[in-house]
Amino acid sequence: MLGRFAQVSVLLLLIACAAGTRAQDKAEYDRRGAARYMSLFQSLHRNGDHAVSKLESAGTLDFGPRFDDMDINRDGIVTRVELQRYVESEYTDAAIVPKPSQRK
Repeated sequence: MLGRFAQVSVLLLLIACAAGTRAQDKAEYDRRGAARYMSLFQSLHRNGDHAVSKLESAGTLDFGPRFDDMDINRDGIVTRVELQRYVESEYTDAAIVPKPSQRK
């Protein structure tokens, strides 16, 4: 009887470890995805206006195809705030983008 209990306990422990690892993998994936978009934004706003136009994003494989999803107000420009909202909606576990209330 004790052997069966030990087997079940080990199985439950393994399942719990696997679930924890999966959550960590998701958080890491989200963090890297958010960092990639923030880095792309920095490199794409070439004229220093802190916004990315559709023309500036043309030709990028990550930013360009998702431009319309990021451009919330459909004015043809993605601002840092719009990008932040996009990142927060796509990468829920990313903790690298400060929320507006956390900015100084």
